[in-house]
Amino acid sequence: MSNLFDWLKHAKDHLLIRSCVFHYEFEFIHPFIDGNGRTGRLWQSLILGKLHPLFEHLPVENMVYSNQQQYYDAITASSHAGHSGPFIDFMLNEIYNTLKSHQGVPLHDKVADKVADKVANKSAQKVLMLLSENGHLTRDELSERTGLSLGGIKKIINSLREGGLIERVGSNKTGYWKVNI
Repeated sequence: MSNLFDWLKHAKDHLLIRSCVFHYEFEFIHPFIDGNGRTGRLWQSLILGKLHPLFEHLPVENMVYSNQQQYYDAITASSHAGHSGPFIDFMLNEIYNTLKSHQGVPLHDKVADKVADKVANKSAQKVLMLLSENGHLTRDELSERTGLSLGGIKKIINSLREGGLIERVGSNKTGYWKVNI
């Protein structure tokens, strides 16, 4: 497992590919008596979440559950082939199909109720919704899109941070806002 985590950290492959390889290799190593599948799928979700905030909402567990036989067939095919290629193809196809099926469905519709339950202030709700759709928005961009002053945006962001609803991932210059709802 140590070698697998080291590979994940240092490999130059795209994070989408690394997430699939990690998932397959975790299944192959089978470090636990039970729960390896769920844990492998959880790890893939966590790895994908580092790629882009959109992937934090990608239902890897549901994708596999609805295509369980093909999932096991892909694991078997990769084991027989001696490499993770068939599994990577399967998972990338499932990720693509899931994203495609949600194309055009605003994330706003999926999280609006959660936001309203957690934040009473309408301006803060708007900022939180914008960040849930695009965590890479800057304070200036949030100010422009909401019509609020930069000082108002800073106040809202501080309030959302203190409430644990958002957190900054990475640096102020190259990082993004992670929404925790």
